[in-house]
Amino acid sequence: MHWAPIATSSGSEPAISSPRSAAHSPINASPPRTAVVAEAGGASQLAALAAAFIVLALALWGGALLAHVPQAALAGVLLFVAQRIFRLGDMARIAREAPLEFVLVALTAIAIVLLPIQAGVAIGIGLSLLHGVWMTTHTHPLELHRIPGTTVWWPAGASPHEETQEDVAVIGFQAPLLFANAETFKTGMIAAIDARRPQPQLVVLEASGIADIDFTAAQALIDVINHCKAAKIRFAIARLESVRAQSALERFGILAELGSGHLLHSVDEAVRALSSKG
Repeated sequence: MHWAPIATSSGSEPAISSPRSAAHSPINASPPRTAVVAEAGGASQLAALAAAFIVLALALWGGALLAHVPQAALAGVLLFVAQRIFRLGDMARIAREAPLEFVLVALTAIAIVLLPIQAGVAIGIGLSLLHGVWMTTHTHPLELHRIPGTTVWWPAGASPHEETQEDVAVIGFQAPLLFANAETFKTGMIAAIDARRPQPQLVVLEASGIADIDFTAAQALIDVINHCKAAKIRFAIARLESVRAQSALERFGILAELGSGHLLHSVDEAVRALSSKG
């Protein structure tokens, strides 16, 4: 393995790179810098400022000195830092508690070791984005029930004692409404509504988990509202706390489809205001 020499530009420090990328891919070394300062006993911002001053002085006037530092010495610094920031216990815990995330960590580490650093980091970012998309697309609507003696509505099965109201269906969705999950949202909502027997007179979408709504998802939400209208079921949205999502309701015409008085602050308020037994 080839060890890249220390960079002399501001903000760049020693880096380990593969043979293919050593000549042209300097890496910012904040972890090495932090680790060295910590090992030297630095415990305040003054220590960090002193370290930054030393780095600046070396970059401006120490080039000739650094040219004679053996590459093996630079490699030793980086290996020392690497073994200090590698947390085997944390890796074991991730593998035990979140196997999928451990696979992402392992694949990213392997890519960074085997490929040029830019490619390895890009692969890691891409895997993280795919993981986020997977989580979003695998969110499904879920029915909520009231916890007895409270105004709290909670996922069904979470409490041994749950209150239901025959003419009301409260359904939550705990992810942003995006094109990636719009169809899942629509089909899940319609299936949950149609599965209720007897048919509910009011459907409340508990929207505290909906941080945003894009154009495609807005059309899916309008389809759900129209499905309820066709079945003569009142539809309301409660606890839509996100300012971006509220703006989307107006921008995409959802408020007009929803009707006045059908966007409320809480599920309990919606049930009291719009339920036939409220």
